[in-house]
Amino acid sequence: MSKARLLRLAPVLLLVSGTAQSADDFPVNIGGHVRLNYSYQDWQEVELRDGFGFESLKLTVSGETDQFSYKADYRWYENTDFNTVRYADLTYHYDDRTSVSAGITKVPFGLLPFASNSFWFSINYYIGFEDDYDPGVVVQYEKSNWDIRAGYFFNDEYNDAGRFGRYSFDIADNGEFRNQEDGQYNLRVSYTAGLIRGATTEFGASWQAANVLNLDTLNEGDMNAYALHLRHTQGPVGVALQYTDYDYDLAAPQDQATDRLALSAFDFPFLTASKAHSYTAAVSYELPFRVTGLSPIKCYSEYGAVEPDVAAGLRSTQWVNGCSFGWRALYFYVDSIQGKNMWFSGGSGIGLGLGGNQDSTHRLNISLGLYF
Repeated sequence: MSKARLLRLAPVLLLVSGTAQSADDFPVNIGGHVRLNYSYQDWQEVELRDGFGFESLKLTVSGETDQFSYKADYRWYENTDFNTVRYADLTYHYDDRTSVSAGITKVPFGLLPFASNSFWFSINYYIGFEDDYDPGVVVQYEKSNWDIRAGYFFNDEYNDAGRFGRYSFDIADNGEFRNQEDGQYNLRVSYTAGLIRGATTEFGASWQAANVLNLDTLNEGDMNAYALHLRHTQGPVGVALQYTDYDYDLAAPQDQATDRLALSAFDFPFLTASKAHSYTAAVSYELPFRVTGLSPIKCYSEYGAVEPDVAAGLRSTQWVNGCSFGWRALYFYVDSIQGKNMWFSGGSGIGLGLGGNQDSTHRLNISLGLYF
């Protein structure tokens, strides 16, 4: 690890050492991971198709005191050479049913905490509708089988649409398509039922409405999205389904296309359709046998598609098949990812016919993580 990278770590290490001394007064749990990654990408030149190396370092802090709890997650990525916050929030637990979280906190939309089991996430992650975190306030109310969450978010986690090094996929300013998140409302309602003995089924609906500021015209556009989602768990079998519909009405400069906008994460911006709907379907199964020292082996198949509703649109798909398991402090993901016209799978964007590689591609991704 370079000296520059160690210097970036210094403030966190000081925080850890300082808080550890006062753990009795202010409880702090320290965690994280060190991950290595192997990747094979069949669309690259033969000499560049595979590689193995350090992927990321994560440090987390969490704790509880009185009616409050807190948590934070910060990451350093070597393969794209950037560091970023994932989340950092404080929660007030009013009673057993009601809590309020503030900070860079999870957007309550769709299947939670994830729509996927794989290291690679579902296709919704790449269009900003899975594992998304922004600065705001979320109120959660739980009673019987109901879970209701409402939130308001001010902007993206850095309030800088030109910063591409981030964990969550957000609206971006790529120099041509210059938009920025400028206030967002969310509402999510779910109900968990026991329709079959020994099984649980969660039915849910999510809604999102936001302002989108154009940085050229300084006028406000807007976006609306909704999702219907279901998660069924029966013994070792899990099924997760989600339908998502979104529409951006952008206040773009005259003569600029409004059928697309820029998103970014992991230090790269790309274009996606401004109006589309997505489907995701995932099935998982925990193998019935046990191996000494290993956690249950979970295998999964997860399919997703983005169907654009714009004239220049072109369908994007992603199909992930894989397994995950743990051994002591180590955790492994082995994923086979097939993509078509899909960002991070050789495509030039999502939901748009932008040229470039529009053939089906294959990526083998193996993640080995030491978790502490």
